[in-house]
Amino acid sequence: MRYKSSLCRLCAAIAFAAAFLIASGQTDGPTSYLDRPLADSWQNDSNIYRGTDAPAAEWWRGFGDPMLDSLIAIGERNNYDVGMAARRIDIARAAVRQAESGYFPQIGVDAGWTRERSSGRTAGRDGQPSTVSYFSAGATMNWEIDVFGKIRAQTRRAKADVKVSAAEYASAMLALEAEIATTYITLLVNRAQLEVARRHSESQLHIVDITETRHRTGLVSKLDIAQARTLYYSTIASIPLLEASIEASYNSLGVLLGTGRDSLPADIYAERPLPRYSLPPAAGVPADLLRRRPDIIEAERNIDAAAAQLGIARSEYLPSLSISASAGTAAHNAGDLFSGASFTYSIAPTLSWTLFDGFARRAASLSARENMRLQVDAYNMTVITAVEEVRNAMTRYTATLKYIDSTEKVVENSRESVRLSLDQYKQGLSDFYNLVEAQLNYLSYQNSLVAAQGNALTALVDLYKALGGGYPIQ
Repeated sequence: MRYKSSLCRLCAAIAFAAAFLIASGQTDGPTSYLDRPLADSWQNDSNIYRGTDAPAAEWWRGFGDPMLDSLIAIGERNNYDVGMAARRIDIARAAVRQAESGYFPQIGVDAGWTRERSSGRTAGRDGQPSTVSYFSAGATMNWEIDVFGKIRAQTRRAKADVKVSAAEYASAMLALEAEIATTYITLLVNRAQLEVARRHSESQLHIVDITETRHRTGLVSKLDIAQARTLYYSTIASIPLLEASIEASYNSLGVLLGTGRDSLPADIYAERPLPRYSLPPAAGVPADLLRRRPDIIEAERNIDAAAAQLGIARSEYLPSLSISASAGTAAHNAGDLFSGASFTYSIAPTLSWTLFDGFARRAASLSARENMRLQVDAYNMTVITAVEEVRNAMTRYTATLKYIDSTEKVVENSRESVRLSLDQYKQGLSDFYNLVEAQLNYLSYQNSLVAAQGNALTALVDLYKALGGGYPIQ
């Protein structure tokens, strides 16, 4: 009785130590990982980011472009990167089930026939060999009882990996949505600039006709014709490059959508204007990023996984309690297998404890602890990078809006300059060089305006992405 009581006290002490060691590997939540507190507001915040809704899960619908909605829906279904991220979640969930299987005993059955011959000379020269043969059948059971929390620690690690995979999936989805939106915007910008080049080439060809007519009547020299043709052909030369950029955008969309170029929606080739770009989301405060950005959540869950791994490493210092048992029957004649005398069994509870392993467990614990610290550093780096990305996106978007306002005035005045220069040239009151310069400026400013509108859209996409896109993560 004293022996049993002492054994119970020993097991209780070991179980308490296990609980302490495993609990010491736990963490207190994301805010405890930060080396320094986040600011209460964005340094470059302004009224433009207030009063509107925070990013929603389907943030791209705010652009009001049904084609963009369709492209993203197709990409979410077919993109291979997203598909692989989803499969990694399934793999992690299977690993949880594999870890949880340790809670249950392993049971097996066997049956067979054995014939053995033993030497008769092992005890002396007069011995005779002996031969036995028998049939056998039985069942075995091995069960490691999770008294000290090893299996719990392994299961906790597997569940943490599922959460990491879920955050990776959300990151892949947000990156895909932003990439599709950016590529689509680039396509529309290139098509708009192509239309500008074609319109200007038609206008410049008309001016070539005017100079040729004036040259035939002796009003101008052939220099005016050469300058007009130079301007016209320089504009024509830009068209193939724009067409190549458009084709590249189609090809990129085919890859992003996982369908290939030939399977893009037919409506993608229809002309359509650039989406609206004056719809900034509410930026909130920097602390919102901790629950909204997939990469920050992934970094946080990597810490949880590292903490669980540290718990596993510490649990290796504790003993393990297992039970092995078997039951069966064995007999020389198959007909005697079910007689009482043929019944066999064994049961062997075992408490094993490694006392010395060359400091392997110490090294494993040190490695796990340093890996956890590494993940904390990675988390802090991810947070400060996210804050920087939001600030850069806000600055870029705000500056682009101001640039668009100014460029629109420049384009309007440039258009008027072309009109006045052409009238004065027709009346012989101005040199042709003034008209050429006015046309070049007009073409350049129109392209700049289209590019700026596209930059505003891509900056807005970057801002949505930097804010986490409002994507829900389970």
